[in-house]
Amino acid sequence: MAKKVVDTWKSKSWYAVMAPKVFNEAKVSEVPALDEEHLMNRVINIPLKEITRDLAHMYISVRLRVTEIKGKSAYTKFIGHSIAREYLHTLVRSRRDALYIVFDAVSKDEVEFRVKVLIVTAHNCSSAQKTALRNKVVDFLKNKIAREPFGQFIQGVLYGKASTEAYGALKKLVPLRRVEVYKTELKEVFDVAENQAVPTAGQEVQKTQAAEETAEAAGE
Repeated sequence: MAKKVVDTWKSKSWYAVMAPKVFNEAKVSEVPALDEEHLMNRVINIPLKEITRDLAHMYISVRLRVTEIKGKSAYTKFIGHSIAREYLHTLVRSRRDALYIVFDAVSKDEVEFRVKVLIVTAHNCSSAQKTALRNKVVDFLKNKIAREPFGQFIQGVLYGKASTEAYGALKKLVPLRRVEVYKTELKEVFDVAENQAVPTAGQEVQKTQAAEETAEAAGE
C-alpha cells in the first residue's frame, strides 16, 4: 500500500517579519513556519531596500535573527550585512589596487562584531602605502566604533556615512576611488545549533561564506 504523502505546506502558518528597533520594527517580509519553535532563532536574509524602500540600497543585504515571537509577528535583531560581490567588482578596474581588510571591534555598548572593508585606490600603490592604508582604516574605524553604540554605527554603515568618513581620513595618504564597509558580522554564541537560513518573500541577495572568502582572496 502506497504511503500517504503529507503536504507540510498546508500545516505551516505565515509570520510577519518585523525589522529591528533600529528600523522602527516595521514589517519587512513574511516567512512560513510549522510553529514558533521552528521559527525562533531563524536567520533571515533580506535586501535593505525592503526595509528602507530606497532603490539605492538594492545591492545591500541584511541578516536578521528572530529573537521574539508575539502572535503572528516575528521580531528580529540585526546580525550583519553585506554588499553584493557583483557591485563591488564594478568598483575595481585595471591600474587600481583593491585592499580587503578584516578586523574585530567592540562598540561603546560592548557589542562584539567583525568588520570587513574594501579600499580601492586611484592607481597602483607601493607595499608601504598599502600597509599605511590598512593600519589607518583599522585605527580610524575601531576608534569610531568604540565611541558609538552598535545600532548607531550600523546605521552609519548602511546609509554610507561610515564609508564616507573613512574615505576622508584616508585620502591624504593615497589618492582613492572608494572605501566601502562591505560586510559586518555580529559575534554570537549559542547553546544549541541554530536553524538554517531560509529564503523570504522578496529575497534577492544571498551569498555563501565560502564563496565570498574565495572571491576576496582572488581580489587581493
